[in-house]
Amino acid sequence: MLRQPRRLLSAGIAIVLGVAFVTAALLFGSSLNASVRQLAGREIGDAAAVITPPDDGNSSSASESVIDQSVIDAVNGAPGVQGTRALYRSYAVLTSSGAQAQIGVDNLPRLEDGTSLAEGRLPQSDEEVAISTHMRDSYGITLGEQITTRSYANEKGPRQSTVVGFVDSDTASRSDYVYATDTGAVAITGIPGYEALMVRGSDPTALRTTLSDLGVVKDGGLTVRTGEEQMQHEIHRLTGESQSITNLLLVFAGIALFVSVIVIANTFSILVAQRARQLAMMRCVGATKGQVLATVLGEALVLGALGSAVGVVLGAGLTWLFLRLGQGAFAMEVPFTASVGALVAPFVVGILITLLSSLGAARKATGVAPLAALHPELATTRAKRFGVVRGVLGGLLLLVGAVLLVAGWHAAGTSDDEARRTATLLTAMSGAGLAFLGVIVLGRGLIPALARLIGAPLRRASVPGDLAVANSRRNPGRAAATANALLVGVTLIGVLTVGAACSQATVDRELGSHFPQDAVVEAPDGVSDEVLDQIRDVPDVSAAELVPTVQAQADDEGTNRDVQVVGVSSAAAGISRVPQRYEGLADGTFRTNDTDFTDGQRVTVSHEGRSVELTADVDSSYSDALVVTPATMTQLSPDAANTAWVRYADKADAQRVTTRIGQIDALKNASINSGAAQRAEYQQMIDAVLLVAMGLLAMAVIIAVVGVGNTLSLSVLERTQELGLLRALGMTKGQVRQMVGWESVTLAAVATVIGLALGVVLGIAGAKALLASPGIPLAIQVPWPRLALIAAVALLAGWLASLAPAARAVRVAPSAALTAD
Repeated sequence: MLRQPRRLLSAGIAIVLGVAFVTAALLFGSSLNASVRQLAGREIGDAAAVITPPDDGNSSSASESVIDQSVIDAVNGAPGVQGTRALYRSYAVLTSSGAQAQIGVDNLPRLEDGTSLAEGRLPQSDEEVAISTHMRDSYGITLGEQITTRSYANEKGPRQSTVVGFVDSDTASRSDYVYATDTGAVAITGIPGYEALMVRGSDPTALRTTLSDLGVVKDGGLTVRTGEEQMQHEIHRLTGESQSITNLLLVFAGIALFVSVIVIANTFSILVAQRARQLAMMRCVGATKGQVLATVLGEALVLGALGSAVGVVLGAGLTWLFLRLGQGAFAMEVPFTASVGALVAPFVVGILITLLSSLGAARKATGVAPLAALHPELATTRAKRFGVVRGVLGGLLLLVGAVLLVAGWHAAGTSDDEARRTATLLTAMSGAGLAFLGVIVLGRGLIPALARLIGAPLRRASVPGDLAVANSRRNPGRAAATANALLVGVTLIGVLTVGAACSQATVDRELGSHFPQDAVVEAPDGVSDEVLDQIRDVPDVSAAELVPTVQAQADDEGTNRDVQVVGVSSAAAGISRVPQRYEGLADGTFRTNDTDFTDGQRVTVSHEGRSVELTADVDSSYSDALVVTPATMTQLSPDAANTAWVRYADKADAQRVTTRIGQIDALKNASINSGAAQRAEYQQMIDAVLLVAMGLLAMAVIIAVVGVGNTLSLSVLERTQELGLLRALGMTKGQVRQMVGWESVTLAAVATVIGLALGVVLGIAGAKALLASPGIPLAIQVPWPRLALIAAVALLAGWLASLAPAARAVRVAPSAALTAD
């Protein structure tokens, strides 16, 4: 090992990268957990007991589980209670120049423990609010300015509040929060009741017993814990998310380690084959099989220890750097926190996988006979062929995997039961895993065959191409091991890409069903023709139409119900993302998805003394409102206020267009519900997840590229005499470089073809198992341009991996053909 360290360099790099990945995942998780513990402790503070609504939501009435003023008064009157602090926390929608964003709504904060008043004062009335400094900076809000919010819980319309202060808090340093009085917070959100009641006292255990016996606590099904119990509960609840992130990172780290195992095993197998003469000489001078085994495993142990140590240091450094530079991505401060387990575990894992990866090569080393010292070339040229046992095993794995995938495909979307959905997902995942494993096992026969097929043009094009294809097929086992490392990365990236495309298509279709218009503009006094023209003049608005809308009453079998009636013209239907919803609508009928009506039912709809009798057309593909023709709307309400339906240009920035519409003077207090912005948010989330996953999988691809380069480098060393002979026969350095490069590209092309084929099949099957439900069928979409880009990157990676081996190959002199090993 010390005499020829470069031969183990690629295996060492694979170990370093894999261990660094595991270290980073564990350290990131431990840092998140430490931050969560600090946050939980700060929130509970000096509370001896904490009262919360029931966690399981099984109280007989929603109102019974609310912590309201009656509960606070009863608790304050209980013996042993020294004081209480109620915590309110909910959400609302901030409307700023047409843009809408979710904000947190809290009651007044305690100005201590990392929370301070940066400017102004705290609210003193229900019409006043303070906001987080992050929200101030995000929207450029000044003291005395009024902000507009809307509630998720009711339709009372927008609410105006005056900003009187800015709060700087560690827990909201990167979030948008509004702080209001208790009643002011409820007025903003429309949701009554506190999230928790912190109770001070001297004896936590006795206080918990006393509070649990209170009638309002028992009747409301409220939960009482001591402060320490509540802290542990909050830590468990909050760390669940961070643990999920850690587990996800560890999955990708496991993938990187799996690729590392392939690279390490391949490296040691080649090294043992190349050192057959040396091992045979050791046997000739008296070395036992056990000593030969110990030699190879000893090298693996040293390599694993050195690589793991470097990997732990690299992983810790990368985690520290990420947390230092990427704090803006978190809603709270996440300081770097190292634990002993997060440093020791990756080191041990690195050593173990190196030892396990080298076991096969070590076993082969013990089989080298002393007589092999006289025929070293046999040890280096012997190649295992595709065997019957391997073929049968691989075929069975592929068959069982395919059966499970088909079963998961048929079961997906047939039930909303969580247990059945989980079982379906596990079935599909098991099928995907077995099918992929079957392809890996069959690789020794499949990869050389595909190399011959894919390399056919090269064989006809030039001598270097012909030799490159022949070399890629010469040793099926080595070719399979080389291609498999890249195959893993390409397959997983393909699965994510196809799965994301299907997810986006499904989301777009569902959002199109729920939000068929890119934007619906509702003004307090309606939208006039003049304002409509201003909307049409907004950049990236392709069309806009007026749609009369009224709140009416429907006589449903003697019971009056409030309904929204919308008059949709053919022009308005044309700018919808789902125009077929309104096609063929006849006068005297209405369309709705409201199942309280029955198809064909005669319904009387009334508004301000006018009434019309309509026939119901009920279908799940229609909207919630009652959609009628303009003529029917004129009969019901000739003076109905108009809303505006707006269509954005394709590829437009939905949030920017919505903001521009909101800046029209007549629409300052209007409600703008943008389906396009909703779709864009989902697109951004899917793209972000895909980007992160691609970045994480890039580590596996890098390791695979290192493995391809390693195999080619060792192959060049093994074929020194052959290369010397080719040079002696007239092959130029450029042709030698081409031969090595095309050999690498051929194997990369084989891995790409198999990987993308598996990625398409498994990505579609996985997306259906994960997303499909009885009401939401999967929309299948294959992103061919992205797959083409993946293929191009994989082929480029294969070529880059050949540069160093090719440079070494061209340095082989013709005289090397005359030398003996």
